[in-house]
Amino acid sequence: MLLLVGGLPPGPDRLPSNLVQYYDDEKKTWKILTIMPYNSAHHCVVEVENFLFVLGGEDQWNPNGKHSTNFVSRYDPRFNSWIQLPPMQESLWQLMQEQCTMGRYTFQASHSSTICSKGGVHNGEYVPWLYCYDPVMDVWARKQDMNTKRAIHTLAVMNDRLYAIGGNHLKGFSHLDVMLVECYDPKGDQWNILQTPILEGRSGPGCAVLDDSIYLVGGYSWSMGAYKSSTICYCPEKGSWTELEGDVAEPLAGPACATVILPACVPYNK
Repeated sequence: MLLLVGGLPPGPDRLPSNLVQYYDDEKKTWKILTIMPYNSAHHCVVEVENFLFVLGGEDQWNPNGKHSTNFVSRYDPRFNSWIQLPPMQESLWQLMQEQCTMGRYTFQASHSSTICSKGGVHNGEYVPWLYCYDPVMDVWARKQDMNTKRAIHTLAVMNDRLYAIGGNHLKGFSHLDVMLVECYDPKGDQWNILQTPILEGRSGPGCAVLDDSIYLVGGYSWSMGAYKSSTICYCPEKGSWTELEGDVAEPLAGPACATVILPACVPYNK
């Protein structure tokens, strides 16, 4: 089941959401699953053995991250319950989903696992860099650069390929949506631009892989100047994008996505 956790809505108050929503594929609608113990956006979520972990983020909006948190919580879908875990040593926000789940970005090349970090902003400049860490050799190595410079984008891994999707780059003093989608083949150390661009600009969306598709939920469109409430998905096998029926409860930037198996009793309050 596809989950959407937290996120920052538009508006003057800009209080991050505390909702965890799930997509009901049968009803084609987003529904509220549970409420987090606190409000959060720009956090990281990761599923481990069907538990949902929420790490860091910000509980109030501030462009300088002054309200970043070190919270760590775990959600158990079997009992619809939350527990607080020991906090991180530092308060962190703008945690990228892929940075927290890098251990899953495992490419079976040369029988070794590889952790990747890519793109972003360095000394005020947008960069296309890709670095990979080999935990066996305990070394970082710079790989082939992306074709496009981008930041606040997302990564997804399917079939031993790394996909860089969305984000924005800076032209002069203007932020522009990055529409090109790139795919990295670790065996050949090569990035390829896919023929099908993203449906619309998305910076800071929630992202998760479910079955044969990559899902992006929410995010901010610079060209539209708007937060998004829709869900789009890309199927690498078909090479096509589609938009799901049904929007989330409100437009959000900085949410996070994950997939878990929910019990048959969901929704719990039915």
